Amino acid sequence: MFKTASLFLACLLWTASVLAAPVTKVDVTIRDEAGKTSPVLLRKMEDSMQVVAAQLFNGRDSEFIAADRTGYERLLSEISDRVITGYQTNRVVLSTEQGRDGMTVNLAFAVAPWAQTVQKVDVDIQFSGVSPFAAAALEEKIPALREQLRKTLEGASLDAADWAGGILRGQVKSCVETALPDFKAAVDLTTRDDNAAVQVIIYPVGELVRNVQYSMVSRSIPNILLMKLKYKYADKAKSLQGLPVSYIETEFKELADRLQQELSREPQVRRHHLTPEIGIRPGPETQLDITLESDEYKIWFEGYGDIGRKDHNLSGRAHIGKFISHRDEIFGEAGLDLKDVRWDFSAGYAYHWGKTTLSYMRRVPAGANVYRLEYDFTPKWRIRYEHFGDRKENEYAVRYRIHEFLSGEYVYSTNKSYFRIVGNL
Repeated sequence: MFKTASLFLACLLWTASVLAAPVTKVDVTIRDEAGKTSPVLLRKMEDSMQVVAAQLFNGRDSEFIAADRTGYERLLSEISDRVITGYQTNRVVLSTEQGRDGMTVNLAFAVAPWAQTVQKVDVDIQFSGVSPFAAAALEEKIPALREQLRKTLEGASLDAADWAGGILRGQVKSCVETALPDFKAAVDLTTRDDNAAVQVIIYPVGELVRNVQYSMVSRSIPNILLMKLKYKYADKAKSLQGLPVSYIETEFKELADRLQQELSREPQVRRHHLTPEIGIRPGPETQLDITLESDEYKIWFEGYGDIGRKDHNLSGRAHIGKFISHRDEIFGEAGLDLKDVRWDFSAGYAYHWGKTTLSYMRRVPAGANVYRLEYDFTPKWRIRYEHFGDRKENEYAVRYRIHEFLSGEYVYSTNKSYFRIVGNL
């Protein structure tokens, strides 16, 4: 009998100590009884009420809270109606439980919109200060933003637009900072009837591209055949203006791939079996170089005007070649010296290895063996070495391409040196 009474007393004391334990944690959950408010907005409501509830309950006697549960539920309902604009609180359920780290107060709120809810959301994303071509590339970096904003607002109370706008700004800021760190965004939210309109304006920051130097050349076909295409893509080259230099530096490969894909679909490029290559050098003065080459043939026509040479200073040459493999080319060349209208013809073979071309040709009527070595440092700079077997002469040259139809070349040969103006079709 004494042992039974002692055990019963111990249970009572343990129960009293549990009930009297201070609250160490508060959990708040909010549910929209209409089931239309997005989880993003509900989490924002929970965060707001979590702050209030934590101040109200943390450290308080759990037994005291349990004794006045109804009063606390009524108080929390009144607070919720004031804190959560656009929603009315229909019900609050308070419960306590013993957790591993102490007593926890669980609060479950059931809310509903005051009146109208957002039925339709229009999201307009604009890029300020950049071209439509660049804007399309930039928008591909944020494919989910439009849908994310729409889902956040649909079903929300129209009267909650003010504080919902802050959530939208946070979503846009996070998305832009992650996907487009060289840009910032401004967000505007308006409502009318049961519709919401979200306008997002994304604009570049930092040092911007002021100008674009552009070229389009081919050593496979006469460049005059590409004039229409060159003018068309000049506008696309200008589309890089206004973009941050830092963006070009990190995304130039993607921009180049985008241009390359567009060029590959052009009828002229497909007709002549050309392969486009894009080179971009970022900077305030960005350089965009497009080369269009074929692995099937090589055709060029050049005219020469030599300054500092007394005779044979006007001439021209035509080259028609066919690739028999990726690196091997067989070709024919015809040259014309305008001084005495003398022609020469050559048949030859060229080996192409990267930027280097090594050629051999047999020239008639002189019956001479000619060897030629060319190396393209860049799309604009080239060096050339040529040996003429009939004259036992060597020729060295450095050429700079001014644009696709005009180049300047300094020539140094065995017994003379001069400057050559090169015009090509």
